[in-house]
Amino acid sequence: MSAVNDIAISARNVSKCYRVYDNQRSRLLNAVWPRYDGGAQEVWALKDVSFELKRGESLGIIGRNGGGKSTLLEILSGTLTPTSGDVKISGRVSALLELGSGFNPEYSGRDNVILNGLLLGLSRDDILDRFGEIEAFAEIGAAIDRPVKTYSSGMVVRLAFAVQVLCDPDILIVDEALSVGDFFFQQKCFARLRRMRHEGLTLLFVSHDMGTVRDLCSTALYLMKGRAVFRGDSNLAIKQYLAEEHVEPAAIDRAAAADDVAAVTAEIDSQADGQPGARPDDQRAAQSGQQRAPQADTLIEHALWRRDPSNAATESGDALLAIIVTDSTGRPATTVRMGERLTVEVRCRVASGMTRHASLLLKNRYDQIVTCRGTYAVGMPLSANGRDEYRTVRFDVECAIEAGLYSLMVALGEVTTPNRGQISEESGWLGPITVQWDYETQPAPFLGMFGVPITVSLENRDVAR
Repeated sequence: MSAVNDIAISARNVSKCYRVYDNQRSRLLNAVWPRYDGGAQEVWALKDVSFELKRGESLGIIGRNGGGKSTLLEILSGTLTPTSGDVKISGRVSALLELGSGFNPEYSGRDNVILNGLLLGLSRDDILDRFGEIEAFAEIGAAIDRPVKTYSSGMVVRLAFAVQVLCDPDILIVDEALSVGDFFFQQKCFARLRRMRHEGLTLLFVSHDMGTVRDLCSTALYLMKGRAVFRGDSNLAIKQYLAEEHVEPAAIDRAAAADDVAAVTAEIDSQADGQPGARPDDQRAAQSGQQRAPQADTLIEHALWRRDPSNAATESGDALLAIIVTDSTGRPATTVRMGERLTVEVRCRVASGMTRHASLLLKNRYDQIVTCRGTYAVGMPLSANGRDEYRTVRFDVECAIEAGLYSLMVALGEVTTPNRGQISEESGWLGPITVQWDYETQPAPFLGMFGVPITVSLENRDVAR
Protein backbone atom coordinates (compact mmCIF):
# COMPACT_ATOMS: atom_id res chain seq x y z
CA MET A 1 0.00 0.00 0.00
CA SER A 2 1.33 3.42 -0.91
CA ALA A 3 2.12 6.03 1.70
CA VAL A 4 -0.77 8.19 0.44
CA ASN A 5 -3.32 5.38 0.69
CA ASP A 6 -2.05 4.56 4.17
CA ILE A 7 -3.31 7.91 5.51
CA ALA A 8 -6.77 7.66 7.07
CA ILE A 9 -7.09 11.32 8.17
CA SER A 10 -5.20 14.34 6.89
CA ALA A 11 -5.80 17.83 8.33
CA ARG A 12 -3.93 20.81 6.86
CA ASN A 13 -4.05 24.25 8.48
CA VAL A 14 -7.60 23.74 9.71
CA SER A 15 -9.13 26.87 11.25
CA LYS A 16 -12.62 27.74 12.46
CA CYS A 17 -13.77 31.28 13.16
CA TYR A 18 -17.06 32.40 14.67
CA ARG A 19 -18.41 35.95 14.44
CA VAL A 20 -19.84 37.10 17.77
CA TYR A 21 -22.20 40.09 17.64
CA ASP A 22 -22.76 42.66 20.37
CA ASN A 23 -26.52 42.71 19.78
CA GLN A 24 -29.24 41.77 17.31
CA ARG A 25 -28.99 45.13 15.49
CA SER A 26 -25.33 44.46 14.67
CA ARG A 27 -26.21 40.96 13.47
CA LEU A 28 -28.89 42.37 11.13
CA LEU A 29 -26.64 45.11 9.72
CA ASN A 30 -23.86 42.60 9.04
CA ALA A 31 -26.34 40.34 7.25
CA VAL A 32 -27.84 42.98 4.93
CA TRP A 33 -24.76 45.16 4.45
CA PRO A 34 -21.65 43.00 3.85
CA ARG A 35 -19.26 45.97 4.12
CA TYR A 36 -20.51 46.86 7.59
CA ASP A 37 -18.15 45.41 10.24
CA GLY A 38 -19.23 47.18 13.40
CA GLY A 39 -20.55 45.49 16.54
CA ALA A 40 -18.87 42.14 15.80
CA GLN A 41 -15.71 40.37 16.74
CA GLU A 42 -14.00 37.23 15.49
CA VAL A 43 -13.47 34.28 17.82
CA TRP A 44 -11.11 31.58 16.55
CA ALA A 45 -12.07 28.18 17.93
CA LEU A 46 -9.27 26.57 15.89
CA LYS A 47 -6.22 28.13 14.28
CA ASP A 48 -3.95 26.33 11.76
CA VAL A 49 -4.22 22.80 13.17
CA SER A 50 -2.42 20.18 11.08
CA PHE A 51 -1.81 16.46 11.56
CA GLU A 52 -1.97 13.10 9.78
CA LEU A 53 -3.22 9.80 11.15
CA LYS A 54 -2.39 6.49 9.52
CA ARG A 55 -4.77 3.57 9.24
CA GLY A 56 -4.93 1.53 12.42
CA GLU A 57 -3.45 4.28 14.61
CA SER A 58 -5.14 5.85 17.61
CA LEU A 59 -4.94 9.53 18.49
CA GLY A 60 -6.09 11.13 21.74
CA ILE A 61 -7.08 14.79 21.60
CA ILE A 62 -6.64 16.56 24.93
CA GLY A 63 -6.84 20.09 26.30
CA ARG A 64 -8.78 22.32 28.64
CA ASN A 65 -12.41 23.28 28.08
CA GLY A 66 -12.54 25.70 25.16
CA GLY A 67 -9.33 24.34 23.66
CA GLY A 68 -11.04 23.39 20.39
CA LYS A 69 -11.30 19.61 20.82
CA SER A 70 -14.98 19.18 20.02
CA THR A 71 -14.80 21.71 17.18
CA LEU A 72 -12.02 19.71 15.56
CA LEU A 73 -13.93 16.45 15.87
CA GLU A 74 -17.06 18.00 14.36
CA ILE A 75 -15.02 19.19 11.38
CA LEU A 76 -13.43 15.76 10.95
CA SER A 77 -16.81 14.01 11.17
CA GLY A 78 -18.30 16.36 8.59
CA THR A 79 -20.92 18.06 10.77
CA LEU A 80 -19.05 21.40 10.74
CA THR A 81 -17.33 23.24 7.89
CA PRO A 82 -13.90 24.79 8.57
CA THR A 83 -13.36 28.48 7.88
CA SER A 84 -10.09 27.62 6.15
CA GLY A 85 -7.86 24.63 5.68
CA ASP A 86 -8.31 21.20 4.16
CA VAL A 87 -9.48 17.87 5.60
CA LYS A 88 -9.26 14.53 3.80
CA ILE A 89 -10.85 11.36 5.18
CA SER A 90 -10.32 7.88 3.72
CA GLY A 91 -12.79 5.26 4.92
CA ARG A 92 -16.18 4.90 6.58
CA VAL A 93 -16.49 7.21 9.60
CA SER A 94 -18.61 6.61 12.70
CA ALA A 95 -18.85 9.36 15.29
CA LEU A 96 -20.07 9.51 18.88
CA LEU A 97 -20.21 13.23 19.58
CA GLU A 98 -23.02 14.88 21.53
CA LEU A 99 -25.09 12.40 23.48
CA GLY A 100 -28.01 11.20 21.36
CA SER A 101 -27.02 13.17 18.27
CA GLY A 102 -28.35 11.45 15.18
CA PHE A 103 -31.29 9.91 17.06
CA ASN A 104 -34.88 10.98 16.41
CA PRO A 105 -36.46 11.13 19.87
CA GLU A 106 -39.90 10.25 18.48
CA TYR A 107 -38.67 7.04 16.83
CA SER A 108 -38.14 3.79 18.67
CA GLY A 109 -34.66 2.49 19.36
CA ARG A 110 -35.18 -0.14 16.65
CA ASP A 111 -36.10 2.48 14.03
CA ASN A 112 -33.14 4.65 15.04
CA VAL A 113 -30.76 1.72 14.64
CA ILE A 114 -32.01 1.17 11.08
CA LEU A 115 -31.90 4.90 10.27
CA ASN A 116 -28.36 5.34 11.61
CA GLY A 117 -27.18 2.24 9.79
CA LEU A 118 -28.50 3.63 6.50
CA LEU A 119 -26.75 6.94 7.17
CA LEU A 120 -23.51 5.01 7.73
CA GLY A 121 -23.82 3.48 4.27
CA LEU A 122 -25.16 0.03 5.12
CA SER A 123 -28.00 -1.60 3.27
CA ARG A 124 -31.21 -2.45 5.08
CA ASP A 125 -30.43 -6.17 4.81
CA ASP A 126 -26.97 -5.62 6.34
CA ILE A 127 -28.53 -3.72 9.24
CA LEU A 128 -31.14 -6.40 9.89
CA ASP A 129 -28.42 -9.09 9.79
CA ARG A 130 -26.48 -7.22 12.50
CA PHE A 131 -29.48 -6.06 14.52
CA GLY A 132 -29.39 -8.98 16.94
CA GLU A 133 -25.75 -8.27 17.80
CA ILE A 134 -26.46 -4.55 18.24
CA GLU A 135 -29.43 -5.26 20.50
CA ALA A 136 -27.44 -7.74 22.60
CA PHE A 137 -24.50 -5.34 22.99
CA ALA A 138 -26.71 -2.39 24.04
CA GLU A 139 -28.51 -4.49 26.70
CA ILE A 140 -31.54 -2.20 26.97
CA GLY A 141 -34.11 -5.02 26.73
CA ALA A 142 -37.68 -4.23 25.73
CA ALA A 143 -36.85 -0.51 25.62
CA ILE A 144 -35.54 -1.09 22.09
CA ASP A 145 -39.14 -0.78 20.89
CA ARG A 146 -39.94 2.36 22.89
CA PRO A 147 -39.37 5.97 21.74
CA VAL A 148 -35.84 7.22 22.41
CA LYS A 149 -37.29 10.25 24.23
CA THR A 150 -38.19 7.88 27.09
CA TYR A 151 -34.58 6.65 27.48
CA SER A 152 -32.18 7.63 30.24
CA SER A 153 -28.84 9.13 29.19
CA GLY A 154 -27.15 5.82 29.92
CA MET A 155 -29.56 3.92 27.65
CA VAL A 156 -29.00 6.43 24.85
CA VAL A 157 -25.22 6.05 24.93
CA ARG A 158 -25.53 2.26 25.11
CA LEU A 159 -27.57 2.17 21.93
CA ALA A 160 -25.50 4.86 20.18
CA PHE A 161 -22.22 3.09 20.93
CA ALA A 162 -23.60 -0.28 19.85
CA VAL A 163 -24.76 1.11 16.49
CA GLN A 164 -21.53 2.95 15.75
CA VAL A 165 -19.06 0.20 16.62
CA LEU A 166 -21.02 -2.74 15.22
CA CYS A 167 -21.40 -1.16 11.78
CA ASP A 168 -17.71 -1.92 11.05
CA PRO A 169 -16.36 1.63 10.73
CA ASP A 170 -12.87 2.26 9.35
CA ILE A 171 -12.58 5.38 11.54
CA LEU A 172 -14.28 5.88 14.90
CA ILE A 173 -14.51 9.34 16.49
CA VAL A 174 -15.49 9.48 20.18
CA ASP A 175 -16.03 12.67 22.19
CA GLU A 176 -16.45 11.94 25.93
CA ALA A 177 -19.42 9.66 25.20
CA LEU A 178 -18.10 6.85 27.41
CA SER A 179 -18.16 9.08 30.48
CA VAL A 180 -21.91 8.43 30.55
CA GLY A 181 -23.27 5.04 31.47
CA ASP A 182 -22.56 2.51 34.17
CA PHE A 183 -19.16 1.18 35.15
CA PHE A 184 -19.54 -2.31 33.69
CA PHE A 185 -20.78 -1.05 30.32
CA GLN A 186 -17.71 1.20 30.18
CA GLN A 187 -15.52 -1.87 30.68
CA LYS A 188 -17.40 -3.63 27.90
CA CYS A 189 -16.88 -0.65 25.57
CA PHE A 190 -13.15 -0.42 26.26
CA ALA A 191 -12.77 -4.14 25.59
CA ARG A 192 -14.57 -3.71 22.27
CA LEU A 193 -12.45 -0.70 21.31
CA ARG A 194 -9.22 -2.58 22.01
CA ARG A 195 -10.39 -5.48 19.88
CA MET A 196 -11.34 -3.16 17.03
CA ARG A 197 -7.97 -1.44 17.25
CA HIS A 198 -6.28 -4.83 16.97
CA GLU A 199 -8.39 -5.46 13.84
CA GLY A 200 -7.21 -2.20 12.23
CA LEU A 201 -9.63 0.48 13.45
CA THR A 202 -8.44 4.10 13.28
CA LEU A 203 -9.50 5.86 16.49
CA LEU A 204 -9.82 9.53 17.45
CA PHE A 205 -10.65 9.90 21.10
CA VAL A 206 -11.37 13.02 23.15
CA SER A 207 -11.45 12.81 26.94
CA HIS A 208 -10.52 14.71 30.08
CA ASP A 209 -9.66 11.36 31.68
CA MET A 210 -5.92 11.07 31.13
CA GLY A 211 -5.89 7.44 32.20
CA THR A 212 -8.29 6.58 29.39
CA VAL A 213 -6.24 8.52 26.84
CA ARG A 214 -3.05 6.80 27.99
CA ASP A 215 -4.72 3.39 27.79
CA LEU A 216 -6.38 3.71 24.38
CA CYS A 217 -4.06 6.02 22.45
CA SER A 218 -0.38 5.66 21.62
CA THR A 219 -0.16 9.29 20.47
CA ALA A 220 -1.99 12.47 21.44
CA LEU A 221 -2.65 15.95 20.10
CA TYR A 222 -2.63 18.65 22.78
CA LEU A 223 -4.75 21.71 21.95
CA MET A 224 -4.49 24.98 23.83
CA LYS A 225 -6.79 27.89 22.93
CA GLY A 226 -7.43 26.48 19.48
CA ARG A 227 -3.80 25.79 18.56
CA ALA A 228 -1.89 22.52 18.43
CA VAL A 229 0.98 22.88 20.90
CA PHE A 230 2.13 19.25 20.92
CA ARG A 231 1.70 16.13 18.79
CA GLY A 232 3.48 12.95 19.78
CA ASP A 233 3.73 10.28 22.47
CA SER A 234 0.59 10.31 24.64
CA ASN A 235 2.54 10.22 27.92
CA LEU A 236 4.52 13.32 26.91
CA ALA A 237 1.34 15.07 25.78
CA ILE A 238 -0.37 14.29 29.08
CA LYS A 239 2.65 15.60 30.99
CA GLN A 240 2.45 18.93 29.13
CA TYR A 241 -1.32 19.09 29.64
CA LEU A 242 -1.02 18.57 33.40
CA ALA A 243 1.75 21.18 33.60
CA GLU A 244 -0.38 23.88 31.93
CA GLU A 245 -0.26 26.97 34.15
CA HIS A 246 -2.78 29.59 35.21
CA VAL A 247 -5.74 27.24 35.17
CA GLU A 248 -7.86 26.62 38.22
CA PRO A 249 -8.50 22.90 38.63
CA ALA A 250 -12.14 21.95 38.36
CA ALA A 251 -13.80 21.33 41.70
CA ILE A 252 -14.68 17.71 42.36
CA ASP A 253 -18.27 17.10 43.38
CA ARG A 254 -17.51 14.34 45.85
CA ALA A 255 -21.13 13.97 46.95
CA ALA A 256 -22.24 13.40 43.36
CA ALA A 257 -19.41 10.92 42.81
CA ALA A 258 -20.46 8.99 45.91
CA ASP A 259 -24.08 8.95 44.68
CA ASP A 260 -22.94 7.53 41.32
CA VAL A 261 -21.02 4.72 43.00
CA ALA A 262 -23.95 3.96 45.30
CA ALA A 263 -26.35 3.85 42.34
CA VAL A 264 -24.17 1.36 40.44
CA THR A 265 -23.74 -0.79 43.54
CA ALA A 266 -27.51 -0.81 44.11
CA GLU A 267 -28.04 -1.91 40.51
CA ILE A 268 -25.60 -4.80 40.97
CA ASP A 269 -27.24 -5.81 44.27
CA SER A 270 -30.65 -5.89 42.62
CA GLN A 271 -29.36 -8.33 39.98
CA ALA A 272 -27.58 -10.67 42.40
CA ASP A 273 -28.99 -14.11 43.18
CA GLY A 274 -31.10 -14.21 46.33
CA GLN A 275 -31.66 -11.52 48.93
CA PRO A 276 -29.31 -10.25 51.62
CA GLY A 277 -29.01 -12.79 54.39
CA ALA A 278 -29.05 -12.42 58.14
CA ARG A 279 -26.16 -11.15 60.22
CA PRO A 280 -23.27 -13.65 60.57
CA ASP A 281 -21.31 -14.67 63.58
CA ASP A 282 -18.26 -12.52 64.30
CA GLN A 283 -15.72 -15.31 64.12
CA ARG A 284 -13.74 -15.09 60.85
CA ALA A 285 -11.56 -17.74 59.25
CA ALA A 286 -7.90 -17.11 60.03
CA GLN A 287 -6.64 -19.15 57.11
CA SER A 288 -7.77 -21.24 54.16
CA GLY A 289 -8.99 -24.70 55.02
CA GLN A 290 -11.28 -24.00 57.97
CA GLN A 291 -14.38 -26.14 57.71
CA ARG A 292 -17.79 -24.89 58.69
CA ALA A 293 -21.42 -25.62 57.83
CA PRO A 294 -23.26 -23.21 55.53
CA GLN A 295 -25.87 -21.75 57.85
CA ALA A 296 -27.98 -18.93 56.41
CA ASP A 297 -27.43 -16.80 59.50
CA THR A 298 -23.66 -16.93 58.98
CA LEU A 299 -23.78 -14.98 55.72
CA ILE A 300 -22.80 -11.42 56.37
CA GLU A 301 -25.66 -8.97 56.07
CA HIS A 302 -23.78 -6.68 53.70
CA ALA A 303 -22.02 -9.30 51.57
CA LEU A 304 -21.02 -7.95 48.18
CA TRP A 305 -22.40 -11.14 46.62
CA ARG A 306 -24.07 -14.24 47.92
CA ARG A 307 -26.44 -17.07 47.05
CA ASP A 308 -28.69 -19.38 49.00
CA PRO A 309 -26.69 -22.59 49.70
CA SER A 310 -29.77 -24.71 48.93
CA ASN A 311 -29.90 -23.21 45.41
CA ALA A 312 -26.16 -23.39 44.75
CA ALA A 313 -26.18 -26.52 42.63
CA THR A 314 -23.58 -26.63 39.84
CA GLU A 315 -22.60 -29.36 37.39
CA SER A 316 -19.30 -29.93 39.19
CA GLY A 317 -20.81 -29.80 42.66
CA ASP A 318 -18.60 -26.85 43.62
CA ALA A 319 -20.29 -23.64 44.68
CA LEU A 320 -19.41 -20.12 45.70
CA LEU A 321 -21.68 -19.11 48.56
CA ALA A 322 -20.66 -15.60 49.57
CA ILE A 323 -18.10 -12.89 48.90
CA ILE A 324 -17.59 -10.42 51.72
CA VAL A 325 -15.42 -7.32 51.31
CA THR A 326 -14.24 -5.47 54.43
CA ASP A 327 -11.80 -2.68 55.21
CA SER A 328 -8.94 -2.73 57.71
CA THR A 329 -11.40 -2.26 60.60
CA GLY A 330 -13.39 -5.34 59.61
CA ARG A 331 -16.41 -3.36 58.39
CA PRO A 332 -18.12 -4.07 55.06
CA ALA A 333 -16.72 -1.60 52.49
CA THR A 334 -16.28 -1.09 48.78
CA THR A 335 -14.25 2.13 49.11
CA VAL A 336 -10.66 2.42 50.33
CA ARG A 337 -7.87 4.97 50.20
CA MET A 338 -4.94 4.23 47.95
CA GLY A 339 -2.43 2.02 49.74
CA GLU A 340 -4.84 0.76 52.39
CA ARG A 341 -6.05 -2.81 52.78
CA LEU A 342 -9.23 -4.54 51.68
CA THR A 343 -10.06 -8.08 52.75
CA VAL A 344 -12.04 -10.33 50.42
CA GLU A 345 -13.51 -13.30 52.26
CA VAL A 346 -14.77 -16.13 50.05
CA ARG A 347 -17.09 -18.79 51.40
CA CYS A 348 -17.48 -21.81 49.17
CA ARG A 349 -18.30 -25.50 48.90
CA VAL A 350 -15.89 -28.03 47.35
CA ALA A 351 -17.44 -31.18 45.94
CA SER A 352 -16.54 -34.54 47.43
CA GLY A 353 -13.38 -36.09 46.01
CA MET A 354 -12.22 -32.84 44.40
CA THR A 355 -9.17 -30.65 44.87
CA ARG A 356 -9.81 -27.03 43.91
CA HIS A 357 -8.10 -23.67 44.04
CA ALA A 358 -9.71 -20.27 44.62
CA SER A 359 -8.52 -17.21 42.71
CA LEU A 360 -9.19 -13.50 43.07
CA LEU A 361 -9.05 -11.34 39.93
CA LEU A 362 -9.04 -7.55 39.88
CA LYS A 363 -9.88 -5.55 36.75
CA ASN A 364 -9.74 -1.79 36.13
CA ARG A 365 -12.31 0.36 34.35
CA TYR A 366 -10.53 -0.16 31.02
CA ASP A 367 -11.24 -3.92 31.15
CA GLN A 368 -7.60 -4.72 31.95
CA ILE A 369 -6.71 -7.43 34.46
CA VAL A 370 -4.70 -5.66 37.16
CA THR A 371 -3.79 -8.79 39.11
CA CYS A 372 -4.79 -12.39 39.77
CA ARG A 373 -3.82 -14.23 42.94
CA GLY A 374 -4.94 -17.58 44.26
CA THR A 375 -4.42 -20.46 46.62
CA TYR A 376 -2.36 -22.37 44.02
CA ALA A 377 0.44 -19.79 44.13
CA VAL A 378 0.84 -20.22 47.90
CA GLY A 379 0.37 -24.01 47.97
CA MET A 380 -2.97 -24.06 49.81
CA PRO A 381 -5.37 -26.36 47.89
CA LEU A 382 -9.00 -26.78 48.88
CA SER A 383 -9.58 -30.54 49.11
CA ALA A 384 -12.69 -32.56 49.84
CA ASN A 385 -12.29 -36.26 50.54
CA GLY A 386 -15.27 -38.33 51.69
CA ARG A 387 -17.92 -35.58 51.52
CA ASP A 388 -18.53 -32.03 50.40
CA GLU A 389 -16.44 -29.57 52.38
CA TYR A 390 -17.16 -25.94 53.22
CA ARG A 391 -14.22 -23.56 53.16
CA THR A 392 -13.45 -19.92 53.85
CA VAL A 393 -10.61 -18.33 51.90
CA ARG A 394 -9.38 -14.88 52.84
CA PHE A 395 -7.51 -12.55 50.48
CA ASP A 396 -5.86 -9.51 52.04
CA VAL A 397 -5.32 -6.93 49.28
CA GLU A 398 -2.98 -3.99 49.68
CA CYS A 399 -4.50 -1.46 47.28
CA ALA A 400 -1.23 -0.06 45.92
CA ILE A 401 -2.95 0.91 42.68
CA GLU A 402 -3.91 4.28 41.25
CA ALA A 403 -7.16 5.89 42.33
CA GLY A 404 -10.18 4.84 40.28
CA LEU A 405 -12.90 2.24 39.90
CA TYR A 406 -12.23 -1.49 39.82
CA SER A 407 -14.20 -4.72 39.73
CA LEU A 408 -13.36 -8.09 41.21
CA MET A 409 -14.22 -11.70 40.45
CA VAL A 410 -13.70 -14.91 42.41
CA ALA A 411 -13.29 -18.25 40.66
CA LEU A 412 -13.05 -21.88 41.77
CA GLY A 413 -11.32 -24.44 39.59
CA GLU A 414 -8.55 -26.93 39.05
CA VAL A 415 -5.03 -26.31 37.78
CA THR A 416 -4.25 -28.13 34.53
CA THR A 417 -0.81 -26.70 33.66
CA PRO A 418 1.30 -23.95 35.26
CA ASN A 419 -0.63 -20.66 35.01
CA ARG A 420 -3.57 -22.42 33.34
CA GLY A 421 -6.69 -24.05 34.69
CA GLN A 422 -10.31 -25.06 34.24
CA ILE A 423 -12.95 -22.96 36.02
CA SER A 424 -15.77 -24.86 37.70
CA GLU A 425 -17.54 -21.88 39.30
CA GLU A 426 -17.18 -18.09 39.17
CA SER A 427 -18.97 -15.10 40.65
CA GLY A 428 -18.95 -12.80 37.64
CA TRP A 429 -17.52 -9.28 37.89
CA LEU A 430 -18.59 -7.43 41.04
CA GLY A 431 -18.16 -3.87 42.21
CA PRO A 432 -17.30 -1.21 41.68
CA ILE A 433 -14.48 -1.13 44.20
CA THR A 434 -13.40 2.49 44.62
CA VAL A 435 -9.79 3.43 45.38
CA GLN A 436 -9.66 7.09 46.43
CA TRP A 437 -6.97 9.75 46.58
CA ASP A 438 -7.07 13.54 46.42
CA TYR A 439 -4.23 14.24 44.01
CA GLU A 440 -4.87 17.99 44.14
CA THR A 441 -4.11 18.51 47.83
CA GLN A 442 -2.21 15.45 49.10
CA PRO A 443 1.17 14.02 48.03
CA ALA A 444 0.49 10.58 46.59
CA PRO A 445 2.49 7.57 47.85
CA PHE A 446 3.28 6.87 44.18
CA LEU A 447 2.28 8.13 40.73
CA GLY A 448 1.31 5.80 37.93
CA MET A 449 -0.80 2.66 37.69
CA PHE A 450 0.89 0.58 40.41
CA GLY A 451 2.88 1.14 43.57
CA VAL A 452 5.89 -1.04 42.75
CA PRO A 453 8.08 -1.39 45.88
CA ILE A 454 11.06 0.93 45.40
CA THR A 455 13.66 1.72 48.06
CA VAL A 456 15.15 5.21 47.99
CA SER A 457 18.45 5.98 49.71
CA LEU A 458 20.88 8.88 49.79
CA GLU A 459 24.64 8.54 50.25
CA ASN A 460 26.17 11.64 51.83
CA ARG A 461 29.69 11.39 50.49
CA ASP A 462 31.76 13.05 47.83
CA VAL A 463 31.74 11.51 44.39
CA ALA A 464 35.17 11.06 42.85
CA ARG A 465 35.64 13.27 39.86
